[in-house]
Amino acid sequence: MQILIPTYGRKAKQTTWDNLPPSVRERTKFVVQGKEWDEYWCRTQYPVVVLPEWITTVGPTRQWIIDNFMGKVLLLDDDLVFATRRQEDLGKFKPSTPEDIEEMVDTIEVTLDSIPVVGVCAREGGNRQTEYWSDNTRITRVTGLDTRILSHNDVRYDRTPVMEDFDMLLQMLKLGYPNVSLNNWVHNQGGSNTKGGCSTYRTPEIQTEAANKLHELHEPFVKVVKKTTKAAWGGGERTDVNVQWKRAFKFGQANLLDQRAILSKAQ
Repeated sequence: MQILIPTYGRKAKQTTWDNLPPSVRERTKFVVQGKEWDEYWCRTQYPVVVLPEWITTVGPTRQWIIDNFMGKVLLLDDDLVFATRRQEDLGKFKPSTPEDIEEMVDTIEVTLDSIPVVGVCAREGGNRQTEYWSDNTRITRVTGLDTRILSHNDVRYDRTPVMEDFDMLLQMLKLGYPNVSLNNWVHNQGGSNTKGGCSTYRTPEIQTEAANKLHELHEPFVKVVKKTTKAAWGGGERTDVNVQWKRAFKFGQANLLDQRAILSKAQ
């Protein structure tokens, strides 16, 4: 399994890389824009893959990865810290050890043998997700993919200006492909729209455009709403979406049954 960290504007601070043990770093590369290549290679010696010059945002970056890396791929945001669930108190966590992170990565890789999209629980609300995994749910920041299945079904990351991960997940669920989120580990980040990354272009107007596009593409499973937060985006109100993940998967499963019935009658 290839591990990739798309990154932009964060040459001086690579939190995810710093939290990976050496055994995982050996399989990891940064995916960087051409204008930053010399900064990463010449100054930091990070292992890098360079994007074509025309790619400057996250969605097309992820799509380029799907198009160019066949098989199992693990995509990591560049600003992550990890924790592991305490078995003596399932609602609490401890900082992940190198061994914990190695086990997390290995579990994602094995699970991709049978499930084409595999994630890890977010720290927010993770104290309530005490089962070993959750199925057909939101996955973000840590995303394991079998890119062969996405490519075969023309599932894309570049149809919305932001929230492209929501779009990809909904495309897969509506096709009847399940996902799982592993809950023995959790991840967290510094906050939404912090310096670097998609904060360089993600404005309230672009966020609103993406929310409306998701609704257009995935109605009735996506509803556009207004949300107020204290930390993300510096606080205040923003346009966002509510997504019915499990309902989208049931729709996909029903479609598969219908298609099988039609094929059976035709034979």
